[in-house]
Amino acid sequence: MIIMKRIPYALAVFLFVLGGLSFGSAPARADVTATGCLAGRDKTENEKITKIAEETRHAKRAADRGDYAIALRRYQNVLSNMVEMHGAQHGCAAHYRNEVGIVYMNMGQYGKARDMFAQAAEIVGKPGADDASTDATAIYNNLGLALGELADYEKAREWHLKALAIREKRGSADTASLYDDIASLYDRQSNYGKALEWYAKALVVREKELGIRHPHMAITYDGIASVHEHMGQYGKAREWRNKALVMREKMFGGTGPEMASTYHNAAVAYFKQGDYANALSSYEKALAIEEKTLGKQHPSTVATYNGIAGIHDKQGNYAKAAQWYEKALAASQKGGEGRNAVTYNNLAIVVARQGNHKKALDYLQRAAAIQEKLAGKEHPDVATTYANIAWVYFQQHNYARAAEWARKALAINEKVLGLDHPSTITAYNNVAMAYYRQKNYSQALSEYLRAYRVYRARFGRDHPQTKLFRTHMENVYRQIHRQTKEPRPFTDWLAEFMG
Repeated sequence: MIIMKRIPYALAVFLFVLGGLSFGSAPARADVTATGCLAGRDKTENEKITKIAEETRHAKRAADRGDYAIALRRYQNVLSNMVEMHGAQHGCAAHYRNEVGIVYMNMGQYGKARDMFAQAAEIVGKPGADDASTDATAIYNNLGLALGELADYEKAREWHLKALAIREKRGSADTASLYDDIASLYDRQSNYGKALEWYAKALVVREKELGIRHPHMAITYDGIASVHEHMGQYGKAREWRNKALVMREKMFGGTGPEMASTYHNAAVAYFKQGDYANALSSYEKALAIEEKTLGKQHPSTVATYNGIAGIHDKQGNYAKAAQWYEKALAASQKGGEGRNAVTYNNLAIVVARQGNHKKALDYLQRAAAIQEKLAGKEHPDVATTYANIAWVYFQQHNYARAAEWARKALAINEKVLGLDHPSTITAYNNVAMAYYRQKNYSQALSEYLRAYRVYRARFGRDHPQTKLFRTHMENVYRQIHRQTKEPRPFTDWLAEFMG
């Protein structure tokens, strides 16, 4: 299965812009031959099984080309037949619930995917079932992936570790992919040390079992690169991206979906370094492969449309960026509502920069409605959309409304991601800026201080962002005390609050 790209939001913030792409692990199909689901017990049943097998093949083809609505309908038909033949608690029902869950994952409907995987996990985990089967470990891990997408990181890790324990117990060589998934969870939580630790475990296993030149090594290389990008270590990230690129070029040549993903990753690295010419070149290489091998409506292709649009946006070519985002929106209609929400977000930022704030807010309200429906109101993606709504109001100089939506985003990030996550720190800044523009300097100073404390604790007092927060605080402090004849020195005030 193609590794799906998580399309990024054009996260609008008042201090700095976070862009780029991240890549999620692909949910695993279980081994259908192990379940005996496609073996009939008599002639009549064999005829029915033949039709089910054909329906399964059509479903897989539809999923592979990104036509998930058709894939979903066909897999649901197969699941209904399996329940009718074997009962709702049979292993075959679990297997096809897993397949339906995978389709929901690729459609961005993570809540429905979680529910399917959870039902399947309950079946394969009941007393008397083969808990160590291929189906069980795949299902447990897929449930972890869905929970991770829903930002339920601790429960996600529990299911990944459950699958890992089974594989380690039976001496399976396929533990590296689980190490990668656990590392990715830590990366999302901005626990970069733990993420690199788990990726290192994956490298050791893959090198031992497959050899250092095996193309699967590149999967972990890309994961390590993503961590370094999130840490702002773009030079190290480029080194790991290049290792993945060289390895895949030797294995696959210049074509194939694997190479498209590699070019896409390279584009991300260039984008984060501000090298937009090379980023665009890499995206174009990826797009040429994707449109040829996957089609124009496949989610991976749509992700590249979004990436190209993001470059034009960064370069100030908003009309061209809007064209590419609209192209992504049109192409993603078969990919499910979750994919549309991403593009609505990105398109909203561009049209707002063109001065059409009303249209931007309409796009963002559509995105929020989709995300709240699919993931619930307390999800980091919802917080991103709320932050973007705040940004649009900020552009309209409606600072009270901006502060309202920025606080909503902050509340979600604090609860779900924690106080020291980069997205939470960004949210502190957004709230502070909105208060500052309302001349509510005491509240602005309080929010800047919260951000400064977290950033200094995590990255040190000499980090550029720490210094920037300190500068903002000093400016606000002076604004508060500009009428005071002998104000207390800012350095003394800061030293007292920092203890």
